[in-house]
Amino acid sequence: MNTRSVIAFTFIGLAVIGLVSMLLNSPGALFKQIAFMVIGAAVLFFIFRLVMRKRIGASPEDRAFAKAAKQSKKRYNTQQSVSKKPASVFSKKKQTRKKTPKHLKVIEGKKGKKLS
Repeated sequence: MNTRSVIAFTFIGLAVIGLVSMLLNSPGALFKQIAFMVIGAAVLFFIFRLVMRKRIGASPEDRAFAKAAKQSKKRYNTQQSVSKKPASVFSKKKQTRKKTPKHLKVIEGKKGKKLS
């Protein structure tokens, strides 16, 4: 074991010993302390979330984009649901794609040619 894992296991062991002794000696104080920690963490989480929301979505362009995306998605979903028609699997024929010629041009390189 390396020294980091020994130190980590030592801290974890001391924490467990402390929790067990506090639970046996004064369980009310332990639950009160845990409740205060949970409430404090929740308050900090919501404050952080509020600040980050203001930073990220503060510009009017972001709001306009979100609104346009929502409208587009709504319009696309309604058009798609109207245009779909139920068809049986057996009545569909397999569609073959036409192969289009590739419009590529070969460029002659200078590899293998001697430079003079």
